[in-house]
Amino acid sequence: MGGCVMMETLLVMPSMLATTGLVATGLVATTWLEWIVQPSSWFVILQVALGLGFVIFVHELGHFLVAKACGVKCEKFFLGFDVGGLKLASFKWGETEYGIGALPLGGYVKMLGQDDNPAAAAKEAERARAALASGDLPPEPVAGPHPAWDPRSYPAQSVPERMAIISAGVIMNVIFAILMASWAFGLGVKELTCEVSGVRPGGAAWRAGLRTGDEIKAIGRTKDPIFSDLQKGVTLGDVSKGVEFTIHRPADDSTQTLTLRPDTDLGVPTVGVTSPFSLTLPVDLEEGLPGAAGRATPPLAAGDTITSVNGTPVKTYAELIAILVQQPDKPAALSVDRRPQPVAQRGADAGAAVAPETVAVEIPPQFLRSTGLTMTALPVKAVQDGSPAAAAGIEPGDSLLAVAGEPLGDPLTLDERLRRRAGETVKLTFSRAGAEREVTVTPRAVSWIEESRWPASPVSVSSLGLAIGVDALVAAVDAAGPADRAGIKPGERVTRVMFVTPKQQQAEEKRNADAGLDLSERSPSWPYVIAALQQVDAGTRLDLVVESTDGTKRDVAIEPATVEDHFVVDRGLLFEPLTRLVRAGSFFSALRHGFGKATDDLSLVYKFLHKLTSNQISPRLLGGPIEIAKQAGKSAEEGFSRFLLFLTMLSANLAVVNFLPIPVLDGGHMVFLLYELVRGKPPSEGVVATLSYLGLALILTLMMFVFGLDLGLIPRR
Repeated sequence: MGGCVMMETLLVMPSMLATTGLVATGLVATTWLEWIVQPSSWFVILQVALGLGFVIFVHELGHFLVAKACGVKCEKFFLGFDVGGLKLASFKWGETEYGIGALPLGGYVKMLGQDDNPAAAAKEAERARAALASGDLPPEPVAGPHPAWDPRSYPAQSVPERMAIISAGVIMNVIFAILMASWAFGLGVKELTCEVSGVRPGGAAWRAGLRTGDEIKAIGRTKDPIFSDLQKGVTLGDVSKGVEFTIHRPADDSTQTLTLRPDTDLGVPTVGVTSPFSLTLPVDLEEGLPGAAGRATPPLAAGDTITSVNGTPVKTYAELIAILVQQPDKPAALSVDRRPQPVAQRGADAGAAVAPETVAVEIPPQFLRSTGLTMTALPVKAVQDGSPAAAAGIEPGDSLLAVAGEPLGDPLTLDERLRRRAGETVKLTFSRAGAEREVTVTPRAVSWIEESRWPASPVSVSSLGLAIGVDALVAAVDAAGPADRAGIKPGERVTRVMFVTPKQQQAEEKRNADAGLDLSERSPSWPYVIAALQQVDAGTRLDLVVESTDGTKRDVAIEPATVEDHFVVDRGLLFEPLTRLVRAGSFFSALRHGFGKATDDLSLVYKFLHKLTSNQISPRLLGGPIEIAKQAGKSAEEGFSRFLLFLTMLSANLAVVNFLPIPVLDGGHMVFLLYELVRGKPPSEGVVATLSYLGLALILTLMMFVFGLDLGLIPRR
């Protein structure tokens, strides 16, 4: 009953507002198949399968138990669909067949006299009329094919009883969501704090002047928020009026209230904030650190916590970056706390905490990796409030032509060049509406980081407060550089890029023709590609698709080279996210947290649906079974409590979406029952059949759409 194939997976993708990684999966030739075959992934896969199966089981169990309580005969209880009789396993206990269908896209309870198939339902009604006319209806159930109006059939029950049966699945999902969330908070949930490690160049947070280290103290009426509050507040906030933020800046101990108007160019409202980082290296550093951090002496170890840089104590990621920004061309002397590996202890020392060891580590400068390509600068996309550029009257749409009388050069290195002239007067030449003009600015000193961690992101000139788009149209090629050796010429365009790691090169893996990141004038992601290039393994090759001036395309392989007069500020350092543990202190406290979380998730789905139907959120953010498995796998890898919260969200999603007033869903059945309750008779069979076919067509269309998104057949942007 109500086991709609895909609708339970409809809303798994209100997209996250921030990214903690830099290299997107699409850039590197990796597949989910590679992840699946790893033995370390098998337990995660088992967790996901059991968890998702249990959410569906709970929904169908609600229908089953209430139907039984009403005296209805339940012929089948299946997880998955036994289309064409195909099933993995089944057994019969009493009058009900229990089984697992071969198509793992939902579940259903088949009750006597009830069928969601419009054709089968119409056939059943015709048989009922014939039986009623002949007077052959038996007073008790009979074996064999049942006649309609059997006292134990679903249609024979009163309207209130049928309403109870229909709504039971949704009610069970709500109860399940509360229990799963309560269990999670009883165990303890690590939640991201609401601090800023970086902002998207040109985004709403960037335009308002937010920077590394800022603390978000309130979002609308939500005080002391966690990062998920930021995600929900922005995604479901009023885009036109904006979302009110209260920001505290520890660097100068200032607090201000700002209204940020979210951007929608990524398909979902965002303000462009990167989630917070701690000063502790990841505990699972199997591959080691990228860049200069991977060449530290002695090597940095998993779980190390940085306590000072160049003799200056640091307590936050922002303080670390502020020091690294000052001397990117010098070695950085770190002091780190390193906890020794736990060893078996006996006697009085058993279980005693092991004090960390202080280790001195030096990280060399990290030279910029370059392709030898200078790409075309696009007009200014955004100007930061209160910046030198804003004071000079520069506006979005202006085109930067020259700096201090010299050609612009590579727009990706412009900020570094201007930082060296902080405090000096610099003359800039701009073009506005075809007319050239000159302005004088004073670049500011920068103690934070603004990187292009998002595809289609412009490059930030943080010393001026400008965000400039960079097209993948070749403006110049460095003589004897990697691109020159590969035969790339000015005027050509890079239309696709993919990173191929040394391991993949050794395996001589065949490249998928559709792999990689597409570049275009609509999605000018070259800054993102170069930012990602600084974090990949040494020896990684770039495979490009280059379009010549005559429109022909060819494959080009580039071996990047280092540029010794430009540097990477963060030197490849990676950190654990900054979290705080939310744990209930008692059983009733856990229930209170669980009820609040389930309520939030239920309202989130309703609000998401509203924004989806009002065209404020792109339908390309939806996900189907494959995306659900990916998201569930990520949650399982983050810990059991996080996985329980994912099941809470999924159960709330199933409850809400299954109760939408769409025929063949539980909500559609409830609408028909309400009509019958008011009119005293059911709607006509023709109307029910027509609406059911329309509902089924809608569901099947949605199924094909989300499958297309999941499989990459339909682009998400």
